[in-house]
Amino acid sequence: MDVTHRPGSKSRRPQPGRKHRQQWANGRRLVRLLAGLLATSLAGPGQTAETDPSGRGGPGWTVDLNQQFQTIEGFGASDAWAAQFVGRWPDPERRRIAERLFSRAFAPSGRPQGIGLSIWRFNIGAGSAEQGTESGIRDPWRRAECFQDPQGQWDWAKQAGQQWFLEAARQHGVETVVAFVNSPPVHLTRNGRAWGDGSAYSNLAPERYEAFADFLATVCEHFERTGRPFDYLSPVNEPQWRWSRRNGQEGCPWTNEELRALVPVLGRALQARGLKVRLVLPEAAQLTHLLRRTDGEPLCSDQLRELYETRPDAILRTPAVAPIVAAHGYGTTDTRDRTRGIRRELGQRLRQTHPPLRYWMSEYCILGEADDGRLRGPGRDLGMEPALFVAELIHHDLTLAQATSWQWWLAISPYNYKDGLIYVDRSPEGGQVYESKLLWALGHFSRFVRPGARRVAVRPSPEAPDPQETEGPWMSAYWHPEKQSCVVVAINRRDQPVSITLRITGAEEQTFRSYLTTADPETNLQPGPPLEPGRPWTLPPLSLVPWVLAGSQHTLEKQPAPAHRSR
Repeated sequence: MDVTHRPGSKSRRPQPGRKHRQQWANGRRLVRLLAGLLATSLAGPGQTAETDPSGRGGPGWTVDLNQQFQTIEGFGASDAWAAQFVGRWPDPERRRIAERLFSRAFAPSGRPQGIGLSIWRFNIGAGSAEQGTESGIRDPWRRAECFQDPQGQWDWAKQAGQQWFLEAARQHGVETVVAFVNSPPVHLTRNGRAWGDGSAYSNLAPERYEAFADFLATVCEHFERTGRPFDYLSPVNEPQWRWSRRNGQEGCPWTNEELRALVPVLGRALQARGLKVRLVLPEAAQLTHLLRRTDGEPLCSDQLRELYETRPDAILRTPAVAPIVAAHGYGTTDTRDRTRGIRRELGQRLRQTHPPLRYWMSEYCILGEADDGRLRGPGRDLGMEPALFVAELIHHDLTLAQATSWQWWLAISPYNYKDGLIYVDRSPEGGQVYESKLLWALGHFSRFVRPGARRVAVRPSPEAPDPQETEGPWMSAYWHPEKQSCVVVAINRRDQPVSITLRITGAEEQTFRSYLTTADPETNLQPGPPLEPGRPWTLPPLSLVPWVLAGSQHTLEKQPAPAHRSR
């Protein structure tokens, strides 16, 4: 599938086929929690909840707080590429966008004012913007400025729009910032461009590795010194693709051998400056590139084995490298069976052979055909269908692959493509802002499942619909001991309501707050009635609901060791 000429998100060549460390107490810990039978009817916005007087309830789901899995590090999106323009828009427009992306405040109505992203990805540009049309990148919105010019002079006023959004993210309390690189600076590359020659090999010659490392270390040092430190540095992006002019964006391939040579050089440069930033790799283009040798990319696939297993030049031998494997979800979501199967395989592989590694799903948008043919990348869609699909995908990444982080591609998009959370008019001076249901779908996780939460088991009763054979419902649950909160996220892709009963093991009865997103244009994380114990309640058709319990108490019978630990 050749998506080279699509106007929106990343172009690719044709494709084949802060730390949070959970301190567990010895013995028993009290943490308040709810439980029993919870129920209410969430028939629609503004309606009063109705309970079933019989109390018989529908199919049941049990949340087991004692069976715990990965620690969540956060949910995020990137500033590529529109932030460079939108960050210089008039204050009301850009502040509205920042509020929707980052805010954790509530409006007087009780509705969240934003989706509370906890991760923000900042693109360190290569300088294609300064080259203009000579860059070979026809779309000005897909070029990027560089902090250093060819003479080695630094200009920290560059990327001003992106820096505005970075500052806004920090002001709103975003916990983690990831600086990511698509290409080395153009004045360092072999061909003087921010894309390669179409081969599998890097556009950066080995004798320039130290200069590239010094460039990145200097950028990280500047932002740390000015009070906006990067928590992670992602130095390469989708190394499998043979980036060239035809891709229409900055990009650079890297073989596994080249990455093993580059990483120690980067580590030494960061260490020499005493920087706290950690390296995160390899930003694989597809999950299959982690798992096995692929025919089209033999030099840069099978990356769990080639980069992370025991060998003298494994990248984890560099202290600056975080125990994280980052990969993108593209090319694996054409069918539900493939979506689930490859994520289950990745989760099992990591647990069995790489238990110290944490998995980041570090980039995704709807690219090409997806969801058993129901969705395709081209064509902007602000509605519920892509939102429900992405919510289901997040669920599978978290429950099957045990991702500790989930990150969307473009936070802001001017394109007629399914690549944005918020869409804008394509104007450098200002314009209209369009919110998507996908924005709020991500918010069901990002706003309420905060960094440090532990995913816990959710088990359906025998009479419950099998989500593997139907359109849901899918449920995942998260417990945050420090915040004393429990969140259950439910996704109903069926065109019928689903009556359910939720139980939580070993806990006293409490009341949940509910927030509802449906196809109704005004119903986006709309507060629902409290969920009272002991009554069945109904998930509306084609809906998303997080049920939130704050200040809960629960006595853990035992504390299992975490499956993954944050740095």
